[in-house]
Amino acid sequence: MAKVNVKLFGVYRVDTHISNIEIDAEKLSDLLAELNKVATGENKSSLSFSDATVFVNGEHCKRKKQKLNDGDEVWFLSPSSGG
Repeated sequence: MAKVNVKLFGVYRVDTHISNIEIDAEKLSDLLAELNKVATGENKSSLSFSDATVFVNGEHCKRKKQKLNDGDEVWFLSPSSGG
């Protein structure tokens, strides 16, 4: 297991009331499952890999099975909208 620093942005941060959290996970999919367990809020919304823009150590990640290492930083950005 790797200790990973997770940061949430946008709607994810608002809905979960989490801006930064440390989670133990082996793969990105495991991290997402753990994050969904600890997310709180009246309107709890589940984080989905397919809906999020995900960065691992500053690089865009497109693989849910991405292996994680101690000290990695993972960002979840919510979809944007506007015009």
